[in-house]
Amino acid sequence: MNIANFYPGPSRVYSSIPEFIYEAYMSGILSANHRSDEFMKMMDETKSILRSKLLIPSDYEIAFTSSATENWEIISQSLVDKGSCHFYNGAFGNKWYGYASQLKNTKKVEFGINDELPVTQVSEEFDVVCVTQNETSNGTEVSNEILKKLRYTYANKIIAVDVTSSIGGVEIQFENADYWYASVQKCLGLPAGLGLVILSPKAIERAFEIGDRSYYNSLLAIIENARKNQTQYTPNVLGIFLLNKSQGVAKGISQLNEKLIRRMNHYKTVIQDLKGMGYLVRNESVRSKTVLAVSHADPDAVRTQASNAGIILGAGYGEWKSASFRIANFPAIKTKEINKLQSFLEQNFQ
Repeated sequence: MNIANFYPGPSRVYSSIPEFIYEAYMSGILSANHRSDEFMKMMDETKSILRSKLLIPSDYEIAFTSSATENWEIISQSLVDKGSCHFYNGAFGNKWYGYASQLKNTKKVEFGINDELPVTQVSEEFDVVCVTQNETSNGTEVSNEILKKLRYTYANKIIAVDVTSSIGGVEIQFENADYWYASVQKCLGLPAGLGLVILSPKAIERAFEIGDRSYYNSLLAIIENARKNQTQYTPNVLGIFLLNKSQGVAKGISQLNEKLIRRMNHYKTVIQDLKGMGYLVRNESVRSKTVLAVSHADPDAVRTQASNAGIILGAGYGEWKSASFRIANFPAIKTKEINKLQSFLEQNFQ
């Protein structure tokens, strides 16, 4: 692959994916019924691998959906009784809030991109707290420490967290929330088209208390099938197989987390010497480890120049579209590609 892809999702897939696709074809799993013993064995093995590599607690259930976005609907339908309160500082958190507000009672708590998420009191009018852990639009993150404070402060509420741009690259303390969701086209290094859900016993209990079965993607149906190592609808079998194989050979999340931190520290030494560029997020304590947002007066010109050099950079997003571009820092990106990007930046902007 001659193109170095730093788009923040879908982004570069692991180099082993073509080999795994061929293996899937030859194994016959792509033609297997999703109620078959063959599929159930693969799904059980996949969940076991994810628990081991991502450090998911043994009493948390793992299930699959069609995408991360589908979970906005599932959460509102199956977990929200009174209402949901959404903490966010960027476009994707805002989109989640906007969608949820069409379905249930909602409240929003906005905060700045250089500020920590404010752990403020949420009234009893809202029984689900929603957080975007890694905001792809602006390159910010909510730390494990803040999520731990949320867990303590809202002990009687369900906490739902979007980890689409961090799972598989950042070490997550899953006990700090109840409903974690993502899709696979970012740090997990796979083609788009598969969503992942991680559920605490508390979330499962709440789903059964509410008892919603009105929709094809009812959380009860998802849970009941996941417990049998099945899915409620015909799944992306290839996606699950690729997740199984890629995570099976991946390093543990602690090592990957350290790798991404080292890379971000390396970017810091490069960006500080570039003319006309800087961090969009000035506060390092809330800066993402997986998506780097770089400020520039004419980001489209930078991206065009990079494209001519065989490098794909992500455009700015939302209110930061005209003032920034984004660089993915995902595990599948190779060191030689990072060196190529660094050379491009130093040659053209120092």
